[in-house]
Amino acid sequence: MSTPVHVSQLRLGHRTSLTRTEGLRSTTYHSQWQLFPLGAAHRPESGSVVLDTVCGHCRVPVRVVLDSAPTAAQKKQNRSMLGWVMLLAGVALIVTACLIGGGGAVPGLAGVTGLCAVLGSFGVRSASKAYPGAGLDRDQPAATRNPHRIFVR
Repeated sequence: MSTPVHVSQLRLGHRTSLTRTEGLRSTTYHSQWQLFPLGAAHRPESGSVVLDTVCGHCRVPVRVVLDSAPTAAQKKQNRSMLGWVMLLAGVALIVTACLIGGGGAVPGLAGVTGLCAVLGSFGVRSASKAYPGAGLDRDQPAATRNPHRIFVR
């Protein structure tokens, strides 16, 4: 199992601007963030701990869940395993769709579902590699969570 990011590298980010650029066939969003240290926090020996911190930009209290090193490593491994299961299930659906053949709705749906599972697996596996062992507490209001994010610096 890998070692999670040290707490001194974690930052609470506040989105200061969000710009939208319209292109011919696409829309691009660009966010700018202001970063603040989490303070003198330490990872717990086991489980998770909730840190009460204040955003340096908007002065709103934000709760951050900080996982212990073993918990963070286990979550990383679980998410990676989920990505692999999604990949294998997607490939199995695509192979099944090819074997069924016939051009009907069932093989087409199985093939499209399999393709979505394969593509989604890459996102899940990529996110598992980047998991810092910390996140915003889901029990706080969305108005508090939306302009904030945890960054690794």
